[in-house]
Amino acid sequence: MLDIILIQHIETGINLLEYRQSDTKFNSEHSDIFAGFMSAIQTITNELNIGVVVLISTEGTKGHNCIIVHQHPINVIILADREDPIELWREQGEMIAEKFIEKYGNTFNPSHISAFEDFKPLLKEMCTGQRYCE
Repeated sequence: MLDIILIQHIETGINLLEYRQSDTKFNSEHSDIFAGFMSAIQTITNELNIGVVVLISTEGTKGHNCIIVHQHPINVIILADREDPIELWREQGEMIAEKFIEKYGNTFNPSHISAFEDFKPLLKEMCTGQRYCE
């Protein structure tokens, strides 16, 4: 089951948009910490020139997959249960990135976060068709 989708500006690490399921344990404080963590990982991989991180997994009874779709100038970060199919979420992330860039272009001001709120209904619509969303 999906927990959260973050759309993050690559260069600044700013969360442009956040979509969460109602039953997720992620609150806005967790999202900020998580986004900072993701930004730090991307920065380190760039500094070390080891490629782009596309998947982080955790194990245990509450294991999750963090699928990262990199499409300049954004990262679409999807946090879903470990049992969910990674490829399905990767495809969803790619579609989300394409639609976001189609709507807002490649040269937008990432500090005007409120400008991206009208993208949430599209995320909800895309999620509604999935059996891994509520």
